[in-house]
Amino acid sequence: MLDKLLAAGPSLSRGVVRFIGTVYAMLYLIVYVKASTFLPDFIFRDAEKIQAQMVGADTYSGTSFDAVAKFYALFGPSLLNVFVTGVGVCFIWMMMRRANRIGLVVAALLLSVPCVFFNLFVASKDTLVVVTSLVLARFANDAHPRRAIIAGLALYGGYAALVRSYFMLIVVIAVGVFVLQRMTLRWKMVAVVTVVVLVALLPGPVYVALLHPRDMAVEYLVYQSPYGARTSFYNPVDPSTFIGFAADYAYAIGRLNFAALTSPGIKEFAMQIFVALAVWPALRRLGGRSKAPYASSHDVLAGLIIGHVCVSMLFEPDLGSYTRHLSSVALFSMTLLADRLCAAGHARRRSATGAARGT
Repeated sequence: MLDKLLAAGPSLSRGVVRFIGTVYAMLYLIVYVKASTFLPDFIFRDAEKIQAQMVGADTYSGTSFDAVAKFYALFGPSLLNVFVTGVGVCFIWMMMRRANRIGLVVAALLLSVPCVFFNLFVASKDTLVVVTSLVLARFANDAHPRRAIIAGLALYGGYAALVRSYFMLIVVIAVGVFVLQRMTLRWKMVAVVTVVVLVALLPGPVYVALLHPRDMAVEYLVYQSPYGARTSFYNPVDPSTFIGFAADYAYAIGRLNFAALTSPGIKEFAMQIFVALAVWPALRRLGGRSKAPYASSHDVLAGLIIGHVCVSMLFEPDLGSYTRHLSSVALFSMTLLADRLCAAGHARRRSATGAARGT
């Protein structure tokens, strides 16, 4: 069904695609100049902490804000704006360049707008994740996955070491998914059971450390945030046991991926569409056993998307935070969508050619 929607409409020429991408990029730059006037204050919250560290404050010394501030300080105020807008324009161009159908254009807009809104009007920690996605999307077009794997390990490992340590868990899950994809069904079942057993053997404090950040984030949203907590939720069960951990995680899957059912609204519905578009390409990509070397290079992106989803559901407190996290790797999803549609088009043309020869 989604494939038909993505392929809807006439084929767009390269000139039309470039025109759409250029207009989109120009609108972004115009809004960027007046971002503080148009955008809500929460967009600038983390960026203000980073900015404070850049000008000499020590409030967040030794934290991830401090690490990112030291990197951004290398640019200076003027060059930092050039850096952020350069990343924004590159992201928009990469998202739109293969959108050669009306359906793909709509998908590219739905996937890219949250990323631009949350991550590309300020110099934040997530801006660096978008840079990482740009690099990996380029490597994933290679004929062999080796370069994509090496780049992913290096970029995600460095980011985990300096900024967000949980990115190493994303890498572990992505590697596991990538390896699992190459197993037979029997070995997949053995691997899944083994992982479940190993998780069940973890000590209670590990479960608490993984899930308690959600409760702390909800406390902030309820009692300190001026923006409310419409779709936020606490862990319903004490997470100190494996059963409690599994119940809380299953509950988070439902609340974050089907939030529009429990908190219906226009914004919630829009974000739910984004989540579906972001996650579905990875699930479809990993739905069968991949054999082609070229295909496996895109499996790297699919594995990373699954890694982000799995880790986000450990601690994200609401649908907005979940959307923000996934939006930073929206380019992975768009790359998989465009690749799938392109492959389907080649298959139809080969089928039509074969039929014509047969007659």
